[in-house]
This record gives sequence, structure tokens and C-alpha cells, in this order.
Amino acid sequence: MNHLYRACRLCGHNCLADRQNGQKGRCRAGTTIGLAQAVIHHGEEPPLSGIYPGGSGAIFFSRCNLACAFCQNWQISQTPGAGTDITGENLVELMFTLAEKGVYNINLVSPTPYVLEIARAIEKAKVGGLNLPIVYNTGGYDSLQALAILEGLVDVYLPDAKIAQDPSLPPGEPDPVAMRLFGAGDYAPVNCLALLEMKRQTGTLTVDGRGLASRGLMVRHLVLPDDLARTSVLLPWLAENLGKDLVLSLMAQYHPNYRIKSDDNFEFRQFPGLTRPLSIREYDTAVEQAWSLGLENTFVQDLAAATSYRPDFNKPDAFN
Repeated sequence: MNHLYRACRLCGHNCLADRQNGQKGRCRAGTTIGLAQAVIHHGEEPPLSGIYPGGSGAIFFSRCNLACAFCQNWQISQTPGAGTDITGENLVELMFTLAEKGVYNINLVSPTPYVLEIARAIEKAKVGGLNLPIVYNTGGYDSLQALAILEGLVDVYLPDAKIAQDPSLPPGEPDPVAMRLFGAGDYAPVNCLALLEMKRQTGTLTVDGRGLASRGLMVRHLVLPDDLARTSVLLPWLAENLGKDLVLSLMAQYHPNYRIKSDDNFEFRQFPGLTRPLSIREYDTAVEQAWSLGLENTFVQDLAAATSYRPDFNKPDAFN
């Protein structure tokens, strides 16, 4: 599979970087894995974190193929030089180390730039006796080529659906809002194809007798102020195309962060809602729409998550 690094098409950018020969892609990644942190994460959705003390074995990778203006993980996703380069063998060892600590799954966070090495590592770990579900926790801007590599290796897909396509735009025209907020003007069409492929590979989310995810698809969507993520457009698409049995995590934890920190940030003055947290009314409207569409398997959050769920990757454990 190394030939795929010679003209990279592992995400929607299709940047064609020759990573095999030292060229960095849009994600700033080469051929080695960038590791930020590996922790036991108790703040994921209940089917992932389960009941204390188990938790999800979260492996956070550095660098990212997106450039979200308010990224809560910006310290590792957007900061040059963040993290430590490791080998695939190191990644396998990390998986087993987490498994020995009693985690319920191996949760690969922001893995897209490293999908080739990750696929090899998953295969080696499973051959070596790892019997935990593998969770692929992605921003949702994955190419079909990348997802094909993962078929049969990933048990649970956990993608974002960050923004719906603007219905007023002609087909194929880049979305200026998606470009400004996420660094990808074609995010929505790429994401839709990725979600459909993930559902095809793993089906509807299933849980074991403990309520823990064993296989399937769970989609995350962060509700933004002023419906900037077009939640009102996205939810009907999810219900129609992924089915009303879809397990959806509807997140309320938006907080002005990274490049959006105050009302003085003129770069984003056309999006005034981003300088404030989400309102109760905005979130309740999204939840009510999800339920009205029959998306009854929807996890909801308290708005307090906007301040309580803010990792600091300068600490040994970003969540403690």
C-alpha cells in the first residue's frame, strides 16, 4: 500500500502529495505516525466510555486533514511540531498497553492522515490477540480509497458530520462557509459519501450486554450558533439516507476557541454567532427536530459541556 503515499488521496483534499519522498500533504503529515497522547477517556458517549472505571482507550494523533476554526484539539491538530513520531509497531504496543488497563475499546482519534500505518497496526494487533472493538474516530473528511483500506479492520465508525451542503449552491460549487470554518469547501459531499460507505461496511450500531458498542456506525454532529452548521438541513438527510435507527450524538459543547476567541476577531466577523456559546433554545430546536424525524437513538448533552469538556493537551492527561 505504500504507493498510496506517492500521490496522496487519503482524504477529500486529494492533494497528491508525494509523502513517500518527503513531501508533506495538506495535513502536514509524512509517512510516520504523529502521536499526541494515549489516555483512558471517560467522556465519550456511553456506548464507548461505559461505566467507570473502564473507559475508552483513546489514542490521539497529531496533525489533521481539516482546519476547523474553533477546534478544541488545536494544540495537537494545528500546532506545528506537536506530538511525537512513532512507528506502527509502537502503535500496536500502545493498543495492548491500553487493553491491559481494562479499556472497553481502542479509540483512534483523528486518524485519517495515517490510515495506511494504522490499518497495518490494527491487523497486527488482531493477529496478536487483541479482541477489543476498534473505533475509527474521524472528522468525516475521508476518501473512499482510505475507507476501502479499513474494511474488515474497523468495528465501529465514529465520524463527524460537521456541516450540511448549502441547498442554494449549484452542484460541485465549493461552499464558502465550509471552507472558512473547516478548511474544506467540499466537506459536505465528501462527508456524505464517507458516511454511506461506513454504514455499508459496519451497519447500524450494535451493543453488547453491557451496552458497549461492538460494531456499527455512530455519527457526531456539533450544533453551532445561528444554525451555521445547517443542522436543520443535515438531520433530514441523515434520517433519510442512514435510517431512523441511526445512533446520533448531537453535541452542545460549542465554545469559541482557537481562532475564534473574542468579538475582536475580525477574520470571522461575518459569523457573529461564533463568538458566543450555543443557546438553550438553539440546542433544544435541534433535539426536537431530530426526534420529530424519528431519530430516537440520539444522545444529547447538557450545555454545561461547553465549559466542562475542554481538553488541555499540555497536561499528561488532557481530560484530567
